[in-house]
Amino acid sequence: MKYSQRIWVGLLFCAALMIIPDYGSASLRPAPDGASADEIAKRSENNLRSDRTVMTARMTVVSPRITQPREMEFTSWEDREGERSFVRMDAPSKDKGTGFLKLHPNLWMYIPRVERTMRIPPSMMLQSWMGSDFTNDDLVRDSSETEDYNHRLLGIESEVDTHPGREAYLLEYIPHEDAPVVWGRILAWIDVERGVVLRQEFYDEDGEKLRTMQFEEIRQVDGRWLPHVWRMTPENKKGHQTTIEIKNMDFDAEIEDDVFTKRNLRKGTR
Repeated sequence: MKYSQRIWVGLLFCAALMIIPDYGSASLRPAPDGASADEIAKRSENNLRSDRTVMTARMTVVSPRITQPREMEFTSWEDREGERSFVRMDAPSKDKGTGFLKLHPNLWMYIPRVERTMRIPPSMMLQSWMGSDFTNDDLVRDSSETEDYNHRLLGIESEVDTHPGREAYLLEYIPHEDAPVVWGRILAWIDVERGVVLRQEFYDEDGEKLRTMQFEEIRQVDGRWLPHVWRMTPENKKGHQTTIEIKNMDFDAEIEDDVFTKRNLRKGTR
């Protein structure tokens, strides 16, 4: 082989290495025949959501810009089939009564101190929610990880960081071409036995990893394996982290339809 040909082959080899996705582990092994990526993704989402769900939670925000962690509490109501959700801030006092209402495809926010209701445009869905590392899109779950993405089963991880002894399916989520999503790709580690998500990584359209979500303290609630701690860490903001601790989760809840109204936004408490 001539010298110029060797250089050309070498360049092609390097280019190929650059575009191979990094799935983060050398211990990945093939999944068994018959394992369905779509079914694994669906089971994982159903562990976190029911048709109608009520949740109370505490959120802690850590940032170099604040001297001590900021703590908030909130309650959320979700009607998955109706694509409706409502969130009310319960604490601290300066945020109490702040509300968010999603009636697909619209999202409204009510600010009690100025008694104003404002619509949040689609261009702001990736903006921070209440100063945290979660986004407005996370808040209202405007996209579905089962309906808006194609799923590819990459293999089985022998052990996931922070979850010793737990085997996990590694799934890749690629959005449908016309799906209203904000991520170019998601990687998800889903417990083989329990079907619950253990970790997620979120990438933009250029393949850059922007944030990581760890799910911890997994316990059963109404027959579902539920992570009670959700820890979001942005990759490009050193020292930032937001943790949501679930205080109570009521699956298949009875929720009155008037919860999901703009009139309810102005009630302040419920």
